[in-house]
Amino acid sequence: MSINQGATDIMLSVEFAGLCLYVIDRQQATQVGVLMPTCLPTPDGRVSTTHEDGDIGARHVPYLLMDLANLDPTVTPGLVADGPRFQVVRRLNREEILFEPAEAPGSIVKLTPDPLPLPDLSHYKSGIRLKGLASRIPPNEIPELSVRTTLRGGTLEATTVDGPSKVTGSPSQKPDWDKDPEAWAGSVTWTRTIPGDSLALRIRGWDTDQETKLTLRPVTRGGSKVINLKIANLCETNPLEWKEFEHTLEKDDIDFKWLYRLFEPTGRGTLLDAFGGRGRKFPYPKLAPRGARTTGNTGCTGGQFGLP
Repeated sequence: MSINQGATDIMLSVEFAGLCLYVIDRQQATQVGVLMPTCLPTPDGRVSTTHEDGDIGARHVPYLLMDLANLDPTVTPGLVADGPRFQVVRRLNREEILFEPAEAPGSIVKLTPDPLPLPDLSHYKSGIRLKGLASRIPPNEIPELSVRTTLRGGTLEATTVDGPSKVTGSPSQKPDWDKDPEAWAGSVTWTRTIPGDSLALRIRGWDTDQETKLTLRPVTRGGSKVINLKIANLCETNPLEWKEFEHTLEKDDIDFKWLYRLFEPTGRGTLLDAFGGRGRKFPYPKLAPRGARTTGNTGCTGGQFGLP
């Protein structure tokens, strides 16, 4: 929460769900990058649904959900439990999302809990590096990356099967995190206060250099001014999250392997060598049982990677 929060400030809440990689600056703690890999085959074949270890990855769709009332003040806000019924869907593809006004320089991103209950790919840091994803993305380059945003200030809170911030131990810190089922986070929510009466959301395309700017105004809930957004990268079988098409939980989150496309090996071996050794499979999370919609979404879990 901002030190200068006043009664007229807006509470912004952005839920991230599905295949996201949270790149955490452990030295400064002033920003967290959120990266969503491309999970569809590209026409030129540079991205395929076949992973390096031979497994086939299910297609996923990245998108932004907004309440229609944040765009049109004549619309009655939907109830939180109504889900997409009162929301606008904006599909994302090869784009960066920017939030304005930005938090003051030097603002710390608070992690709750810390470390986040997400598989930590920092265990493999000696053999991998990100594919230049923190800098400017040239047109038609790094096709493995579909969506990027950078979070500054506020709180990043993970939701597990036990509820927000409740996790026993630190399963992400175990080198063999992929061996046993864990209550890995189903979604991660970023909250921060916004001064003024609106939020400017800029969506900028890398390949086209075109920009969409949306002005979102808050709705009133419980006496507070709020803007609730969702940015997700979920299976194409139900990207709109209709409850009657809820997925059954798959214990083995093999789709997690899409996240490895965001890395490259630092040595002469392959990426599979760096993560597991030649002839083996990429590691992936095993999910503890959880009911539908108890943790944001059913069977997709993100990962984290610490810098430096």
